[in-house]
Amino acid sequence: MAATVQSGTLVGSESGPVLSVIAPAYNEADNIGPFLQELIDVLDRLDAYQPYEIILVDDGSGDDTGELVYRAASLYEQVTAILLSRNFGQSSALAAGIEHANGECVVTMDSDGQNDPADIPALLDGLSAGYDCVSGWRQNRRDPWHKRWPSAVQTWLAKLTGPDINDFGCTLKAYRREALDSICLYGEGHRYIPAKLHDAGYSVTEQPVNHRPRERGESKYGPGRLVRGFADLVWHVLWNHYSSRPFHLFGGAGFGLMVLGGVIGSTAVIHNWIDPAVGLQPYLPQLLLSVGIVLFGLLTVMFGTIMEFLTRMYYDDRTEYRVEQVVE
Repeated sequence: MAATVQSGTLVGSESGPVLSVIAPAYNEADNIGPFLQELIDVLDRLDAYQPYEIILVDDGSGDDTGELVYRAASLYEQVTAILLSRNFGQSSALAAGIEHANGECVVTMDSDGQNDPADIPALLDGLSAGYDCVSGWRQNRRDPWHKRWPSAVQTWLAKLTGPDINDFGCTLKAYRREALDSICLYGEGHRYIPAKLHDAGYSVTEQPVNHRPRERGESKYGPGRLVRGFADLVWHVLWNHYSSRPFHLFGGAGFGLMVLGGVIGSTAVIHNWIDPAVGLQPYLPQLLLSVGIVLFGLLTVMFGTIMEFLTRMYYDDRTEYRVEQVVE
């Protein structure tokens, strides 16, 4: 039985939601109301995706965002409010929303009004065409230069991970539920969800979307995210390429260091053999360096491998956020 919407309330649904829209919010008190109304107006017209749910995640805001999110959940039956106990970051907020989402299709977007809800149908058409992830591409970004250039550098670096998309930083994306269930989000990893899915064998494409200037509130992003994003990118590349075969990285690096140390030490011995009258005294620093490099190579193999496996065990058993309250 299809669900209908009457005055913002979901009526007549006998099954779970077909579509889940997840929107994290951090200090967006001025934007939540207009954003939610615009989003509901768009989703009400998507007959093929009824019933739907909207999951608003307050990421430990310091303003009235949490109260407004709570109130929205009490006013609209299709809205679920998740209130995190403090500010954990966008990746953790999205992970909390994904964990509580029940839809077969999942759309993520910002709640600051810059993502246009009118683009959601085009993203969902990409899923209907057989793709597992449809990433939004802000072709005409309406942001100041200090927000655009870190994103551009980050996207250029992110293309090293595989999928040839032009805007890794756009939050507006659509996913099949089973694809999202296969990955784990932490750190700043939300930017590289398409790369994670690509590495897991899922199909990824992109769809041009509208991008609007921020009309209310303040941006939460700056050049510092480039450093954090680059660190997460390096980790993502290493993890996806070497987590299942860590000795290809750490063993190779360790054995390479041991070979280098052996060559340095052998050079000192050969020099002493050619001119024994000089003795080993002039070559002691070289020999000590050789021993140090060899030992460091051994430690690289041992500790690097242990750290990789401990990290996998850690994130398999816990999340990086704590939910303080869920309102349905």
